[in-house]
Amino acid sequence: MHCAACVSSVESALTSLPDVESVVVSLPLRRATIELRKPIDENRIRQAIEAAGYTADRISAASAAATDVRHRHDADVNELTSRLRLAVPFSAATIVLGMSLMIPSVAQAIPPLAAHWLLLLLTLVPLWAGRTIPLAAIKAMRVGSATMDTLVTLGSGAAFLYSAFATIFPHAAHGSHPGLFFDTSATIITLVLVGRWLEARAQRRTLQSYHALLDLRPQSATVVRNGQHVVVQATDVVIDDVVVVGPGSRIPVDGVVTEGTSLVDASMLTGESLPVEVIPGSAVTGGTVNGNGTIVVRAMAVGANTVLAGIIRAVDTAQSSKAPIQRLADRISAIFVPVVLSVSVLTVAAWVLFSSEPLVFAITNAIAVLVIACPCALGLATPTAIVVGMGRAASQGILFSSADALERLATVNAVALDKTGTITAGTPTVVHVSYSSSSIDPVNIWSAIAAVERSSTHPIAAALLAHAATLGASDAPSTSLRTIPGKGAQGSVAGSTLRVGTAEFLRESMILVPNDLEETAAEWARQGHTVCFIARGLSVVAVVSVSDPLRPTSTDAVRRLAHAVDHIAIISGDRRETVEAIASTLGITDVVAGVLPGGKATAIETLLAQGLRPAMVGDGINDAPALAAAHVGIAMGGGTDVAKATADVTIVHDDVNHVADAIAIARATMSIIRQNLALAFAYNIVGIPLAAGLLYPSFGLTLHPMFAAAAMALSSVAVVTNALRLRSKRVS
Repeated sequence: MHCAACVSSVESALTSLPDVESVVVSLPLRRATIELRKPIDENRIRQAIEAAGYTADRISAASAAATDVRHRHDADVNELTSRLRLAVPFSAATIVLGMSLMIPSVAQAIPPLAAHWLLLLLTLVPLWAGRTIPLAAIKAMRVGSATMDTLVTLGSGAAFLYSAFATIFPHAAHGSHPGLFFDTSATIITLVLVGRWLEARAQRRTLQSYHALLDLRPQSATVVRNGQHVVVQATDVVIDDVVVVGPGSRIPVDGVVTEGTSLVDASMLTGESLPVEVIPGSAVTGGTVNGNGTIVVRAMAVGANTVLAGIIRAVDTAQSSKAPIQRLADRISAIFVPVVLSVSVLTVAAWVLFSSEPLVFAITNAIAVLVIACPCALGLATPTAIVVGMGRAASQGILFSSADALERLATVNAVALDKTGTITAGTPTVVHVSYSSSSIDPVNIWSAIAAVERSSTHPIAAALLAHAATLGASDAPSTSLRTIPGKGAQGSVAGSTLRVGTAEFLRESMILVPNDLEETAAEWARQGHTVCFIARGLSVVAVVSVSDPLRPTSTDAVRRLAHAVDHIAIISGDRRETVEAIASTLGITDVVAGVLPGGKATAIETLLAQGLRPAMVGDGINDAPALAAAHVGIAMGGGTDVAKATADVTIVHDDVNHVADAIAIARATMSIIRQNLALAFAYNIVGIPLAAGLLYPSFGLTLHPMFAAAAMALSSVAVVTNALRLRSKRVS
């Protein structure tokens, strides 16, 4: 595929198949993603693509697809290089000979007919080098389609056929000295090949960030089996394998360090430049580089289940999608080529019927119209920027679910932040415990708490379990365990119902909190602590304060977000006093606290009703409704799978600072897309009338087909090069 019309042809061919729900064709990735209502014969899909004039192979995995695209781009560059080595010197020869014939002394020395026949023979070589262009055009015409190849073929073909006719039958074509276009025909083909060569090289660069992710995958691993160190393929490592990673080697699996200490460089995966110290018990991610020490890692996730594999899949899926802004280009490209063909015919007719200019002038303008109007730039304007922008984001640990998510994130003007696990570390610890009576056995009560909280995944539950462990408390037998999202948990322990949760949770169970414990809890809440009440039966036995400190980057992140959007809010299920203390530290005034998951979604709907376009940032199951309701949902990578599945954007590593980075990258990408589309449209708006000769009567300006071909090639290179600026463009 070479242009937007090619994309439209493939999409039309596939959409016409029964049971095809939707089709998205990516020009830079050369891939069709097809959603089916029910399974159909794969050969029917391939036959439909071939009937449209293209070929297709099924790709089984994202990594294989990316490798295939890389090989195709490399093969394209190599093949086009070979063709240009043939076409360039012969095209140059036609130009030199054609211009030489304008010099009287040279024209007298070379018989005109001999020179014309020599030009014809010289032109055949560039035409042969560019033979794939007319062959592709013929395939497209067989199925009633028209593409960029159609325009180039008609333009260069008309120039060549007219010149050949004038050479063979000179007296039938305006006397003995007809105007010839051999050099024009040869140069058009050569410049198109040059443009495609530059375009292929540039497109290969657009995928470098993605390929860099693929290159992070280690090919081999050293595992301990039967007491021996054995080198195996990384794909052969299984869960619970013991993997030995030497200094400077890439870690082949996600796992936990069991022996050794070292520094691990995760910069390509996380964007963090400083290495991280790992010790026994530290989690490590596949694809990161071990530093100065040998470590032993127990494999916890391998192959397609690793973090790196998930990132590659997410980037691959997102890059294959289309942004809504691209629909404009797609609609235009569907009718663009037929319109250009009509303009070319009208150009000939107008100059022949309504001017005294010779036929040669009319043909020249018609050829220029066909050549300059090739919709390459239009087809590349959006997808190249999407590919580069998402690659840039992925290298910083930011994953977009689709191009649509990227476009929506660029328009957000409000951000709603969850508290626990988002702007706080998400690893709270028990700070204070106050019992209702000195006769209460702490070990006994904490054994009951551990029994109730053991099955919970909430960060506060983890803090309670950790505190129980420090007291030596072990789980007591429990039954009827139940978790009430946003309120707490309860279960039957030693014949009594134990409840752990908020004061509201206890009040709903008709349990009164003693005044002294209530006052203690209020004081802790004013200090920014989260408070949990413990009730056995109908009596409150203890109150616990849990502190979840701010992430080190949260203050800077909120400062950056304040410059990026108009409104910032905190939406949390925690007590108002606790949330307001955190908000005050960060300088946030809009606080929604003490709400259940449905209440978080309602708070988002309130922001939407105010005309804002909010992004919700969260990490837990209780955030999922709000993530789904928001203009854009952003999930922290350390959060639950439900949150990440609901979100439009995932921050792989739990740094809320990357939310501002994601917004900046999205806006920079959309800015580049708008620039590219403006460039593509302006190029055609200016170029087509100039090529048709509309300015010739008033200003004597027209466009020679050779210059039209050069402009067409440069327009494609321009939009791809502009997109490549995203790789190094400063975004903040």
